[in-house]
Amino acid sequence: MKRVIAAAAFCAIHAIPLAAQSPALAEGRRLFDQRKYVEARTALQPVGKSEAPAAFLLGRVALELNDSRNAVAWLEKAVELNPRSSEYWDWLGRAYGSQAQRASKLKLLSIASKTKNAWEKAIALDPENLDARMDMVQYYLQAPGFVGGSKDKARAMAQEIRRRNAYRGAFAMASVCGHLKDQACVEREMQAAATSWPDSAAVHSQLASYYTSQKLYDKAFALLDQRLKSKPDEPLTLYAFGRTASISGQNLDRGEEALRAYLGLPVQVGAAPANAHYRLGLILDKKGDKAGARTEYQTAVRLNPGYDEAKKALAALGG
Repeated sequence: MKRVIAAAAFCAIHAIPLAAQSPALAEGRRLFDQRKYVEARTALQPVGKSEAPAAFLLGRVALELNDSRNAVAWLEKAVELNPRSSEYWDWLGRAYGSQAQRASKLKLLSIASKTKNAWEKAIALDPENLDARMDMVQYYLQAPGFVGGSKDKARAMAQEIRRRNAYRGAFAMASVCGHLKDQACVEREMQAAATSWPDSAAVHSQLASYYTSQKLYDKAFALLDQRLKSKPDEPLTLYAFGRTASISGQNLDRGEEALRAYLGLPVQVGAAPANAHYRLGLILDKKGDKAGARTEYQTAVRLNPGYDEAKKALAALGG
């Protein structure tokens, strides 16, 4: 089961006094927060090599645009300029992890080592960096044993996260259970979390995502329906409903409505707008509206030029 990475609203750059920011950094940060990644990149590049927060944001932008090569370059620059930032090291590890997904077998060992070292550095600098600990859980689960992968270490790290933060620990343990294909454990962890934190949209959307992954679409829709009755404008739930519709082929009209509502919110939380446009395109495609689907796929690619899934969907429609 894919883990949910909390939105990086508390990144190191947000702690910088406004007076200490250059105009380029302030503008780039504003655009980044608005998820205007291409524009943010243009604003930040002039100061990226001299200002650590700008280099950090440029790395984040590159990751959003599926450009792992530049993500690594900028985040390496960020940790060079500020080697004491646990946040920067964590995101550098994520950039290496993204790079590893497309690396040749010859390079994979070196990149895996860099990934693990970056996350270990992040945790050493700040033992309370739970994002880095969550990333280490994934590393232990997915990496082969000869580069440090270990199911036992993954479980131990998840338990340590739970000791420090019960809420985050529930996600960590569910992720471990999912990787071990212990579906009863996944459902038990997420249902318990939903009971303990009934106001958490992330818990409910993650549980719905689990049901969707198991093709238990009725359960997913029932959970999301119940949530939307009391919180009709909740961003994560609106997106989750649309995502489930796009995958299942069910409730297509309501899925379209949910995604359009999500995109109409002043601030989207969770999925980037490009993802929502892609999902909306899938729904319109399934409804037979090829022109509408093409427009949505084109919008997704414009917002994220590295969005391979949207490019493939667009190509399937003939451009």
